[in-house]
Amino acid sequence: MLANWRFYFVQTVLAALVALVVWRVVSLQVLDKDFLIDQGTSRWQRIEVVNAPRGMLTDRHGEPVAVSTPVVSVWADPRELREEDLPTLAEAADVPVRTLAARRQQHRAFMYVSRHLSPEAAERILDYDIAGVYGLTEYKRFYPAGEVAAHVVGFTDVDDQGQEGVELAFENQLRSEPGRKEVIRDLLGRAVRDVGELQAPEPGRDLSLTIDLRLQYLAYRELKKAVTQFGARGGSAVVMDVATGDVLAMVNQPGFNPNDRSQLLPVATRNRAMTDQFEPGSVMKPLSMATALDSGQFVPTDVIDTSPGYLRLGEYTIRDFRNYGRLDLTGIITKSSNVGMARVAMQLDGQQMWETFYGLGLGQTTGIGYPGEATGRLPNPLNWRPVEQGALSYGYGLAVTPLQLAQAYATLANDGRRVNARILLDTPVRPGEQVVSPEVAHEVLTMMETVVTPAGTGSRAALDWYSVAGKTGTVHKVGEQGYEDQKYISSFVGIAPAHDPQVVTVVVINEPPTDHYYGGEVPAPVFRGIMNQALPLLGIQPDRIPAQARLESGS
Repeated sequence: MLANWRFYFVQTVLAALVALVVWRVVSLQVLDKDFLIDQGTSRWQRIEVVNAPRGMLTDRHGEPVAVSTPVVSVWADPRELREEDLPTLAEAADVPVRTLAARRQQHRAFMYVSRHLSPEAAERILDYDIAGVYGLTEYKRFYPAGEVAAHVVGFTDVDDQGQEGVELAFENQLRSEPGRKEVIRDLLGRAVRDVGELQAPEPGRDLSLTIDLRLQYLAYRELKKAVTQFGARGGSAVVMDVATGDVLAMVNQPGFNPNDRSQLLPVATRNRAMTDQFEPGSVMKPLSMATALDSGQFVPTDVIDTSPGYLRLGEYTIRDFRNYGRLDLTGIITKSSNVGMARVAMQLDGQQMWETFYGLGLGQTTGIGYPGEATGRLPNPLNWRPVEQGALSYGYGLAVTPLQLAQAYATLANDGRRVNARILLDTPVRPGEQVVSPEVAHEVLTMMETVVTPAGTGSRAALDWYSVAGKTGTVHKVGEQGYEDQKYISSFVGIAPAHDPQVVTVVVINEPPTDHYYGGEVPAPVFRGIMNQALPLLGIQPDRIPAQARLESGS
């Protein structure tokens, strides 16, 4: 009887255990299935960010000037990263322990350990298999042209956002949009399987610049050589296509290497061709002369008496380099007579003079959207006195940038029709209004051709195989106490070929040496150095034959 009781008791207990197991199985597999799946998924499934490259920048021929290369950033989840692993991680990543400890305290779910590493360097850290440490693919900007195109292209920061130049100006087009995807991670946190893409990443838009990298190298080399050789404080050069306003080259000194910013000086990042304005000096005279001829009050053969080499206007005195006597209008440009130009300008209507200058693009930005571009300065004509109107005609009392000057001369070279500068190839070429008549534009260019002859002030800018229309400029710099006696800005503006204008080049030298400060001494040879090689590269046919070549050919 006792044995039967024990038998039934054991059977009951076993049955209860079986029922309990069955109930648990049913509970796990049926009743709590969704809950358990969610719990499992939340522990092993992750949503990862998928980065996409920023848009590439190229020159007008497709040569890359800014590209994004994939790199790996090592990051950690502070919730998973154990304190005792910090020394090992610090040694592997070459980051101070206290830095990692501080980041671990500051951030809740994400902290960078080391950014923008090569895949091999990142793998060496990840090989330590430290819990909570992961790799993330990002993109780093690389600039193949380095310092040569730095001021035009600019650069991005560590988060791939534009900080300077085109990178900043066209940030909205260039930046990419990251995507998201689900992945399964193993016990060590490594992604072992992609579950699916939640949102596709969108790469940035590629943009083509108007610059020609070949000309950019030429301009950079010639400008840097001159600035270094003469010990000048800095300089700028702009090469512009007359027909389209395309900026073919734009360089500055001092420069910087966007690929290595460890020693970067903020002052060196400035694109001085667009941000620095200066009194242009005598390079304004052809523009003033165009105003005079377009007014109908003057013709090129008119004669102006510049004796005795100076002109008193109230308490001010306008001076020439020497007494040039009687000069026709061409002679005023050839000799760069301040007195002659002022006598002509003072007979003009101030409002008309202002409208012509404004129509040439002075006193306003070029509209290419570059950050920090200066507007220049063009005073209101209502406030002009005779001395101010005279001074404006030869480049004092107003301010321009090298790019504005290039645009103004491109307009003159384009039969007097306004040219608008552009930096992106897909920006439509905007047809401009007629600023001065084509006849006047041709007459002024003819006058400017005499400047690069032995009788002119810019003979060192003459080219062997191409005609040149040019103008020199030299001004005293403005300091805190007024004009500086020993500091100058010298410049040269040239158009080539003069008989079929296609390219305008502006060269500005900041503080050339006091024994070589004229526009015909330092900037003019830079122009010659650039254009001697740039014009053949552009496929422009020569329009003149050097005397030596004629002798050798017997013609």
